Amino acid sequence: MIHSRIEPVVDSQLPREQAGFRRGRSTADQVTLLCQDIEDSFQNNEKAGVVYLDLTAAYDTVWHRGLHLKLLRTIPDRHMVKFIMETLSNRSFILQTSSGQCSRLRRLKNGVPQGSVLSPMLFNVYIHDLPDTVSRKYGYADDLPIMLSRPTWKAMEEGLNEDMGTLVAYLRRWRLQLSVGKSVAAAYHLSTREARRELQVHVDNKCLEVQQAPKYLGVRLDRTLSFKQHLEEVKAKVTSRVALIRRLAGTTWEASSKTLRISTQALVFSAAEYCAPVWSRSLHARKVQRCSDVQDPCLHSSWTIRHISTVTLVCTAPPSRDMCVSKE
Repeated sequence: MIHSRIEPVVDSQLPREQAGFRRGRSTADQVTLLCQDIEDSFQNNEKAGVVYLDLTAAYDTVWHRGLHLKLLRTIPDRHMVKFIMETLSNRSFILQTSSGQCSRLRRLKNGVPQGSVLSPMLFNVYIHDLPDTVSRKYGYADDLPIMLSRPTWKAMEEGLNEDMGTLVAYLRRWRLQLSVGKSVAAAYHLSTREARRELQVHVDNKCLEVQQAPKYLGVRLDRTLSFKQHLEEVKAKVTSRVALIRRLAGTTWEASSKTLRISTQALVFSAAEYCAPVWSRSLHARKVQRCSDVQDPCLHSSWTIRHISTVTLVCTAPPSRDMCVSKE
């Protein structure tokens, strides 16, 4: 009830670059935006540098006083804000080991409860005032990449280092912890001659790790956005799940067509079609298409099933009998 009441007020004040747990926004939107901006840099003969920031226990380190202040600035009803803060206070926990030993009761002074429907919205409010940067931000909850494209490596690195200094100062001010060891940097360009060139981005005089194909919201982005590595991983995942569906569709199992269709859509197509608008134009997309073309399990057991495309399988109506042959 609280979520439904404050959502219209809060959502109207959140920045566009923050898409986490917002109505009408998804992970595919943010990945698509990031990839589109990188491809635009390719068209402009520029290099794109991306820093993927990782926050340590982001939800558990939310400063209650800071959250209270930002809620008062966002929600005009102070009674509602007081009620929300009371739900976050007086929380405690006990640690119990497998042998039955228990620690003493400890009180939580910071953080928002994990699993609560309000927690993602409260975290969005807590970081909605991120400082302006030259780099563009693509936030989704506690995942925060920043991207900057420039004609030269030097200009790109200088801009990213300056923006990282601004963001690190903001995070420290509001008691959020940046994991320097898990934050990574990556460069995207079409120059094969500079394929081994590493992006130099520093935080507290420490150079961030450089990865050739970091993963953002479940999609692995390589240097040229060919998505070869990502689609190979998807192919392996889909292949194992297709094998499971084929076992369920065996003649001895006799599972109902409804059960098999739901299982296929939940296990196979959820993995095969995730962020498809991003990688569907890749030359390696055929790998996923081939391994996800499974035999349709939506027929009665008295019929042997021919090879049917994935499009037919997703349809709610079963395929026609002319696509099958009788066992007899």
